[in-house]
Amino acid sequence: MDEGFLFFSVIIPAHNEEAYVGKALVSLKDIDYPRDKFEVIVVENGSTDRTNDIIREYAPASFKVVRIAEPGVSRAKNRGIDLISQISSWVIVLDADTYPGTPFFRELHRFLEANAGRNLGTGMVSLLPTPDSRLARGWYRFFNLANYLTHTTRSIQCIRRDLLKDLRYDETLTFGEDTKMLQACSHTSRHFYLRTRSVFSSTRRFQKNGWIGQLFNWIYLASLPYSKKQSARYTAIR
Repeated sequence: MDEGFLFFSVIIPAHNEEAYVGKALVSLKDIDYPRDKFEVIVVENGSTDRTNDIIREYAPASFKVVRIAEPGVSRAKNRGIDLISQISSWVIVLDADTYPGTPFFRELHRFLEANAGRNLGTGMVSLLPTPDSRLARGWYRFFNLANYLTHTTRSIQCIRRDLLKDLRYDETLTFGEDTKMLQACSHTSRHFYLRTRSVFSSTRRFQKNGWIGQLFNWIYLASLPYSKKQSARYTAIR
């Protein structure tokens, strides 16, 4: 067993993600980190496409794969939390269209160990676009800066394991559940932002809605009061 490494638990909620989840699973299978120091939990929830078949094809036997009948990203995340190892140090909730490069876990481990005395509890990392383009890189720099300044997350969210003992994602929300989780964690811990070039996230939302259109869509959704967020339905881009 490799001593001294933090144990990471990766949770991937996957609803109708046949075009993306395979890449995420391959990347995690090939990641450069001791195999006994991380786990991957994939929660397929209510897909109507070939997501489950893709997961079964690409997930190695060491990954935990779970199916639940009902869709709902918070429900899937919470099911994953229920299954994480008791020895886990940090939980990484990863969108199915987002994937880490091979050095990412070691980068994250070094950062967290170097800042062990700061009571870090949640975190975000900088993202690179896939597919890559000059336009996409420019917009991702903007969104990365926005996440840094506002202490928010997108596509990936890191949470210290012990904070999830009594916390779960709000299953009445179809969007904004990650922000609500950050707010709950902020009462007892600090937020971090890690600059890296080892995490990649799909530009599909921007390709569908336009870069400015997606920006204003997020601003509008974020500005809604909690009661409106509960009744609103977020249309996921597939």
